[in-house]
Amino acid sequence: MSDDQPALDDEAKFRIGAVCRMTGLSQHVLRVWEKRYGVVRPRRASNQRRLYSERDIDKLALLKQLVDRGHAIGSIARLDRAELARRLQQSRDLTPSLPARKARVLLLGPSLATLAAACGDSEQIDYLGLYDEAVDVDTATRADVAVVEWPSLHPDAGVDATRIANRLGVSHLLLVYDYAPGAALARLDGERIVALRAPLDLATLESLVMRRFAPARDEDIAEPVPPAPPRRYDDRTLAFLATYSTSVACECPHHLVQLITSLARFEAYSAECESRNAADAELHALLYATASQARGRMEQALARVIEHEGLPTAPPA
Repeated sequence: MSDDQPALDDEAKFRIGAVCRMTGLSQHVLRVWEKRYGVVRPRRASNQRRLYSERDIDKLALLKQLVDRGHAIGSIARLDRAELARRLQQSRDLTPSLPARKARVLLLGPSLATLAAACGDSEQIDYLGLYDEAVDVDTATRADVAVVEWPSLHPDAGVDATRIANRLGVSHLLLVYDYAPGAALARLDGERIVALRAPLDLATLESLVMRRFAPARDEDIAEPVPPAPPRRYDDRTLAFLATYSTSVACECPHHLVQLITSLARFEAYSAECESRNAADAELHALLYATASQARGRMEQALARVIEHEGLPTAPPA
């Protein structure tokens, strides 16, 4: 039996969408590779859907990495996994490598408790803990990947997911869903945000992290930033102060209100800004943190001015 022939106990259980998200291939490219080069031979379920095994995914991941390094698919498609792995290692040996480390992974959501218990024994990932919500995560926790419970994905879920990724400062976000329309999954098809149907087991998580999410070196990770301070003044209060301050000689409150309003808007924008890759993610996390800290300092200054001038912060009842 060839190395690439599925063993009887090598269960084919992964659908094409999951395979593409785990390997980084698009469905179009995968189908072309199957039809033109016969790279893998997935089994068919009773409903005729393709089902892929771990061996299939291993080979596809190797092919993707070699193609990304400049190999023509036609020249490597017929090679077995052992030869593909040898060529990939040879390619890596020719490229100056960086010290490898485990990817740091945290989990968000109570339904991931079973996965969390299994992660504690993982030798492939550095498990950082289970949290109920993103706001519970200490800003000093520098994760590479956040796995987030997301029962129902809607077409605009990418905006909310990007906001969470930026605020956590992670390079990759893995959404574990129960239900998702095709349009929602299509809009999440990117390098940074990946969606997989629940339940997610440890083996699948480890495979995904090892194949797609290469962690940066420790020295390349920015220092943790202080948490975003809560807003001291809402938009209504700022609008009142901007109007009220024009009736007094000092224009400082008016200018501070303008600065705080602009910073708060940029803070919200940077939290939702999409990232194409890990470098983008790090930049947007820095922009968000810088804006939030500046907004907090300006609010402190405004509080001092309000106290000094004896200004009200709300119109009389």
